[in-house]
Amino acid sequence: MRVVLIGLLLTACFTLQGQEIAPYFTNYLKTDYKGENSNWDITQHTDGTVYVANNKNLLAFNGDFWAKYTLPSKGIIRSVSVINDTLYSGSYHQFGYWIKNDKNELEYNSISDSIDQKNFNNDEIWKIISFGEEILFQSFNKVYRFSTKTKKIKVLPFGNISAVYTYLIHNKLYVGTKNNGIYQIENDSVSQLNWSKPLNNYTIQSIVDYKGGLLIATQINGLYYYNDFVLKKWSFSSFDEIKYPEINNLKIVNNLVCVGTINNGLMVYNSEGLLKYVYNKKNGLANNTILRQFLDRQNNLWLALDNGLSKIFLTKNVYAYNDKSGLLGTVYSIVDQGEDILVGSNHGVFTLKGTQLEFLEASNGQVWNLTKVGNEVICGHNNGTYSIKNKEFKLISTATGGMDFVNISGTKYYLQPNYNGITRYHKIKGVWESFRFKELDFPVRGIYFDQDQNLWVDAAHKGVFKYKISDDFKELKLQKSFNGSNVPYEMFALGSQIFLTRKNEIYRYDPIHDILVRDSILEKRIYPFTSISGINKELLVIKNANSLRITSQAGDNLYNFNEELINSRIVKSAPSAKKIDKSLFLFLDDGFLKVKPSISQNNIDSTNVSLEMVKVNGNSVPLNASIDIPFKKNTLSLKFSSHAPGALSLPLYSYKLEGYDKKWSIPNITSHVAYQNLQPGDYEFKVRKSNLDTNSEKTLFSFSVLQPWYFNIWAWFAYTLLLILILFLVHYYNKNKFKRKKNLLERELHYKQKLILQKQNFETNNKITLLEQEKLKTQLKSKSKELASYAALMAKKEDMLNEMEKEIVKSNIKKENKALYSKLMNIKEQQSNSQNDWALFDRNFNEVHDDFFKKLQVKYIDLTPKDLKMCAYLIMNLSSKEIAPLVGITYRSVELHRYRLRKKFNIPKNQNLVKFLHRVV
Repeated sequence: MRVVLIGLLLTACFTLQGQEIAPYFTNYLKTDYKGENSNWDITQHTDGTVYVANNKNLLAFNGDFWAKYTLPSKGIIRSVSVINDTLYSGSYHQFGYWIKNDKNELEYNSISDSIDQKNFNNDEIWKIISFGEEILFQSFNKVYRFSTKTKKIKVLPFGNISAVYTYLIHNKLYVGTKNNGIYQIENDSVSQLNWSKPLNNYTIQSIVDYKGGLLIATQINGLYYYNDFVLKKWSFSSFDEIKYPEINNLKIVNNLVCVGTINNGLMVYNSEGLLKYVYNKKNGLANNTILRQFLDRQNNLWLALDNGLSKIFLTKNVYAYNDKSGLLGTVYSIVDQGEDILVGSNHGVFTLKGTQLEFLEASNGQVWNLTKVGNEVICGHNNGTYSIKNKEFKLISTATGGMDFVNISGTKYYLQPNYNGITRYHKIKGVWESFRFKELDFPVRGIYFDQDQNLWVDAAHKGVFKYKISDDFKELKLQKSFNGSNVPYEMFALGSQIFLTRKNEIYRYDPIHDILVRDSILEKRIYPFTSISGINKELLVIKNANSLRITSQAGDNLYNFNEELINSRIVKSAPSAKKIDKSLFLFLDDGFLKVKPSISQNNIDSTNVSLEMVKVNGNSVPLNASIDIPFKKNTLSLKFSSHAPGALSLPLYSYKLEGYDKKWSIPNITSHVAYQNLQPGDYEFKVRKSNLDTNSEKTLFSFSVLQPWYFNIWAWFAYTLLLILILFLVHYYNKNKFKRKKNLLERELHYKQKLILQKQNFETNNKITLLEQEKLKTQLKSKSKELASYAALMAKKEDMLNEMEKEIVKSNIKKENKALYSKLMNIKEQQSNSQNDWALFDRNFNEVHDDFFKKLQVKYIDLTPKDLKMCAYLIMNLSSKEIAPLVGITYRSVELHRYRLRKKFNIPKNQNLVKFLHRVV
């Protein structure tokens, strides 16, 4: 909710002598209540909720948040009224009442449905009045009289008169009209009051009870007063000066006459007829057209506007001056001079008399402090230190940035903390003399004296120091320094009691032991806080992220300002308050607040917290019973309220969900909370107005999150059956497994026995195989020997044949017996080249060397038969000399043949040919 604190503008529409600084007010725009522009009527329930007729919407505001409802017909709601705790509304061709269901949502019930729609004749219900046992629903043409006892409706036509509104005053019903004066309803008739005939040419907009008589507002012809049978013009000199005022309504609040207009907002007059306050668009009112006024239970005046709503705190003792022109600027100090107020800002020094602001010549620039000393005011300024007397701005020192002007008790000396340290002032023969202490050469933010007249210095970022002033007031002796490790201390004082703060900690100086003592009691009383200022000996101004509180040292909250006021307007970087007499001034970015702290104020705004709405997974649920929430997607949202729409600011809440939250939340203005994915269990949602006020702790809602479906009783029954089934299956499985294992063991035993037999057979067969292999090896060895012997025999045979040939050649047989020679040579030739011998050798060789020739021919296809024979002889480890006769060539030819074989096999020189052949095959 966006709340705007409004004061009076410098150049208000009426700058009259009697006009004063006005009580501040709050605007509610359509962006706040999410509705339409025009608001026609306002009422309040006994529970505190304010209801507003907002065109097609019925708005409900409990002080924390807005709710919105519509008629089933979607018609425009013109009037609302709470009568005997029942909310009634009137609209076009429709009137009825609203009641809350178990979900705390309003539901509409029609009263007028029993009336024939033809009888309405375009009637809209503009006013609702409780009169005895009847409720009157008034349109411009007639009054519908609903009996709460018989539930019947009577219709009282106005006849030819054009009615405006009906008013109940001293149990009499008056009807204001257009150009027909004032009528009175008696029994079942409407008749004109003779004394009102002088008003026949006027439109009567409003009639109120005032000082035993009737105060009557005409639309454009001013105010009239009727008493003791006399009607007279009630002329306010100030009112008569207003051009073309169009009055729409009146309200009397504590003898103040509040005049709502169509074109100039709200004008408030005192009983003497002097204009006290003006609220209009020029000074921040949301709209100049006041459609209706309503006084709530806390005497706040609500204005239903043509565009938005406003709430004026007429009785809260909080006043605001707001300069929307920008002339004043940000306020840093104020001095009350009796007839007027002296205001110091970042633009200079101003005098404020009533609502008239006047700039003090030559004072332009940043003003930090104004302090009244005798009959003059000392001004700490960016350009130096000045004296203000009789509107004269006079320089008394070149010391710049004076933050304060403090008297040394029992002396005529004053100390000023400033940009360059601390300066001492002393007035001699009417002239101020200054002396700067050389011990300090850094900016000083503030100074305080304790009960022993020790000077405490707050040096901004350097820390806090305790000094003793010499007897001649010319020297500062450092007694002690206090520097935080990471976060520097800040200082405030209540009288002569010194306090230091850091983060959320408060330390009190103990002068007896000369130490800082943690003050947990004060911490607890005023928590939460980010900075603290002491005002005199009694008040604390406490700032935190979203509020500014004025409290007593005992912790009583006198005022609590929050929302946009704190976030955008209260001065944060400098002292933001000053007490003058019984009033406390709070400095704003564009003016100031003037408040009169009172403990009773806190009691007025204290109300009970109640639950307003609960939604589970986005759907509203009943509030008056504990509910069970399903485990799946258990999103829970809750809204709660104090029902204090008339409070100065939103209350601070602290909440806790028992069963989930371990501690209470930090107090804040949030009045709604949501939880997701809660675990199964029982929960209680509790709220209290403050984290200190345990008496206000209240359980608003109890609920349970159900176990998931897989943990409910039927699930457990199913799990039991399933467990029994599983146990049975396990038993069955184990039984079968035992049988299978038994069979497996039997098979394994049989198999092992079979393996043993097979092993024995294998070992036997292996022995047989070994014996056979040995036999084969023996046979192979024998074959090899035979082959070698055969080769040797063939070699000898060749030698013999060669010898025989030589002898035959020598013996001349060729010449002597040519036939014998030829026969012998044929025999020799046959024996030397016997194919049978080679075939036999080839067969035996292959038996020993396993198809040697085939393998060799596969790998080396270009080998000749002669090459194969040479390879065979070589693999038999025959020497070249032994091979020569076998192939019928010389020794050198064998060597040459070996060389050619190496070429064909591509064997390097260092490799043995015989070993190569063995590897090949």
